[in-house]
Amino acid sequence: MTRPCRIDDCGTNAAPRKTLCEKHRHRIRIHGDPHFTTWTSADPDEVDLLIRHPRPVHGLTRLEQRLIAQGLTARDMPAEEIARILHVHPRTVYRWRAANAT
Repeated sequence: MTRPCRIDDCGTNAAPRKTLCEKHRHRIRIHGDPHFTTWTSADPDEVDLLIRHPRPVHGLTRLEQRLIAQGLTARDMPAEEIARILHVHPRTVYRWRAANAT
């Protein structure tokens, strides 16, 4: 018998013999918080600065990386160069571009 995840507003069924779904169990295991997400708000001024002056940066959230990739793509920068700047694989940049095209 399946039961819903015990986290409010989660419509997913809990893992077998557990009270949480796999997504929330993973978040607790990795981050210690079932509500953790790296998709936070990005400071538009910082994103614009990084687009204008590309340089290797560490500690960016996934959202900030995606926004920077969008800005650099608009400036016709190759995916390989964007990947090098953001420390991600070029396939990730191509995947972000494909998601934005739809």
